[in-house]
Amino acid sequence: MPHNSFGVQMSYASVDREDGSDPRPSAREILERLRVLAAVRDASAAWADRDEAVLAIAVTDENAVLTLTAEDVIETTLTVAALRAEFAEVGLNLWIDAEGPAATAVEGFEEFEAEFDDAELFGDDDDEDAEDLDDIDPMLFEPTPVRVAAFSHRGPAVARILAEANRTTVEHTESGIWSVQRFRTTEPTSGWVSSRAELPIIEVNRTDTGDSWIEVTTASGTVPFWPDAERDTQPVLDLDAIVVPETAEVYRRLLTEGDGTRDELAEIAASTRLDVDGAHRALVAEALGGVVSSEERRRAFLAAFGIPADLIDTAFDDGGEARRFEPVGWPAAAGNLLVAGFGELAPLTRRDTSWQRVTGAIRRRPALGIAIAAGELVFGVWAAGRLRGIGKGLGILAIIDAIGDLAVWVARLRRR
Repeated sequence: MPHNSFGVQMSYASVDREDGSDPRPSAREILERLRVLAAVRDASAAWADRDEAVLAIAVTDENAVLTLTAEDVIETTLTVAALRAEFAEVGLNLWIDAEGPAATAVEGFEEFEAEFDDAELFGDDDDEDAEDLDDIDPMLFEPTPVRVAAFSHRGPAVARILAEANRTTVEHTESGIWSVQRFRTTEPTSGWVSSRAELPIIEVNRTDTGDSWIEVTTASGTVPFWPDAERDTQPVLDLDAIVVPETAEVYRRLLTEGDGTRDELAEIAASTRLDVDGAHRALVAEALGGVVSSEERRRAFLAAFGIPADLIDTAFDDGGEARRFEPVGWPAAAGNLLVAGFGELAPLTRRDTSWQRVTGAIRRRPALGIAIAAGELVFGVWAAGRLRGIGKGLGILAIIDAIGDLAVWVARLRRR
């Protein structure tokens, strides 16, 4: 096999017919006949009221389409313009991005541009257009509610904050060093964290219509993933029938890694624990060895981060025990955070530190906590009355802190 070097990427193209019928069978026939390294997305989905089909086609930087010879060797003799012409001969419109020296302008674009430039943007038809807008069903613009399951190392204090920020009920469940906060919202969510020790945040978003996507937040930013995007992608050529192993491997890697998701996963793995291979299998097409079924793909993606299976079950089965936090207003929420203590604010990965063990032991013994606060108050009164300068200031601060601690302990005892 010749060792030619050239830049190549999977270009996503759309194809449609003038009469609106399903173009996939004819498109696949053309690609098979020309032996193009390509794939059909949503290959087996019902056509229904769709307007176009989506193809993934291997294209070089010079706008040459990758094809195979009779000996299964990759060649670059077919141009994007020639491929578009092949589709046009059978009544198909192929819309594919083609930039660079071999780019060909889409026919009719100049005429459309001239017509648009000559159009009267503001005229007598404004009232008519307004009447048309009045006939539009306002339900079309209603925000779609999303069920969110946010996995991280965050404690219950974050669930209180999320309840206020999103004005919705938040359910908080923990398993080991991982937690999940579940809630419904129609507003964009924010991955609030108090420290990097709470990262990563893996947020699973699901709509009532079955759509879902996952957002992974690390210290370097947020990356979205769509586990179902490539699920029903099918290669045009039979990988097992390609007699040159190197060619088959190139074709497979173009289809499984051409969208760049594996590179994004590798960047995430540089800063957090992640089984890149396991997460990637949850994103590639089922026909290419990917995980089968939407739910199993989401579960596999989450498991790649080391999230316990029981916590994943809780998130998707809407079961298990959970603490519920309701929005009560920011002032009341701040008071609840003080009463709950720093133990709820600490990342779950730091609950076994010496400081957390000491504060936890004091919290479980209210009498000891009150005694410490009372001792601090006595010291503050003495220092404020006997000392001068910095010592007097420290005494005043000790009095304020002790009074606050006593108030918190009284609130805790009343709640018990």
